[in-house]
Amino acid sequence: MKKNISVFFGMFLTFLFAAGFASALSKAENPLLGSWVFNVSQAPWEYSKGKLVFETNDENVMTGKILFDSGIEFRMAKITQTEENVTMEIVVQGYPVKTVVKLKDDNLSGHTVTPDGSIPFSAKRFVPEE
Repeated sequence: MKKNISVFFGMFLTFLFAAGFASALSKAENPLLGSWVFNVSQAPWEYSKGKLVFETNDENVMTGKILFDSGIEFRMAKITQTEENVTMEIVVQGYPVKTVVKLKDDNLSGHTVTPDGSIPFSAKRFVPEE
């Protein structure tokens, strides 16, 4: 009887370890995490160039911010990631702005919906120079 309990307990611990490891691995391998450089020529100059930064917080929830080359910075109000699309939402001067992109390799491509209409959006993964 003691042997059966020991075997069951060992299998239970192995299962918990494997499930936790798989969960941590899938979160760690999120291809969106990191920095992305964009240049959107159709946007107003102060919002046309910059960097998207995606991170996870202490609760392992994805957060993001946009750092414009003009010095303006916005925290993303909402990030939604599905198998096909990534949607980022911010509020600029009181107006909602939503960007919907597809992630393929090290490129994001899609469009940004503003109060003035829709404009094309693309970004490439930022690779620091060595």
